Amino acid sequence: MFFVVGSARSGTTLVRMMLNAHSDIAVPPESRFIVELWSDQDEVEVDGFLRELEAHKRWSSWETSIGSVHAQLPGDSRVSFATAIEAAYRAYAQERGKACWGDKTPRYVESIPLLARLFPTAKFVHQVRDGRNVALSYADVPFGPKNVGKAATLWARRVVAGIRDGRPLGPSSYMELRYEDLVVDAERSVKALCTFLDVRYDPGMLDYTQRARGDVLDRAARYNPNLTSKPMSKVRSWADDMPRIQVETFEAVAGDLLDSLEYPRAFPHPSLRAKAMAALGSAGLPVGRLKRTR
Repeated sequence: MFFVVGSARSGTTLVRMMLNAHSDIAVPPESRFIVELWSDQDEVEVDGFLRELEAHKRWSSWETSIGSVHAQLPGDSRVSFATAIEAAYRAYAQERGKACWGDKTPRYVESIPLLARLFPTAKFVHQVRDGRNVALSYADVPFGPKNVGKAATLWARRVVAGIRDGRPLGPSSYMELRYEDLVVDAERSVKALCTFLDVRYDPGMLDYTQRARGDVLDRAARYNPNLTSKPMSKVRSWADDMPRIQVETFEAVAGDLLDSLEYPRAFPHPSLRAKAMAALGSAGLPVGRLKRTR
């Protein structure tokens, strides 16, 4: 079991496509139900779990029968929650002729301690992207924060959570994958990813635009129009497309984190105006509204 996590709009869908282009790996659409069905009980009643799973709003996108999940479970009336969850991934993979499986749900970056407890041998791939470009990306979708202060706050919270909870697991269980590295040298990054996951490298992963095209949900395709093209290093560039005051405002919120991740800052010492805009925007006021870039 492995999990691809990170701040939304950081390229996790691209990683999912590359993994699904591997002849042995299956990564379904976002689940969310691991955390949402967890009731702090290590065991679940099988029939009740299957009913809850089938009713979950994310399950239908998996296009996997609940009967296939049931078939993956032992005949007991009660099983561990982790066993029940893994049965869903095993069924998804089996229906697609794959032997390995994992998850791509970005928001699980804030649930690493729970997931690591449920799945002690799980591996975590933390996808990291320059938060200023993440903020720009939020302007192009109907979800997520719509001002730069809130975008910076959310990005920082999730990236910090991934680092704080992931790095202590050690290099055999936790990997940080930079979006910028992935789009500049996809082959090198994908080979490193395969090594981390203990799977053989499949050159077909670089042909994901063809081999995994059918795995892109309509919703994901609308919000990620470049997924069917080869990766580009400058899909969005904060240096070119973000107003300077918004860059300064973002850095007033998350500049220290940018520093620690070695993303160069444009404003090492944000002005009082930028700090005020950051505070007002983070509080929900319509200050520093993000504008569409396409």
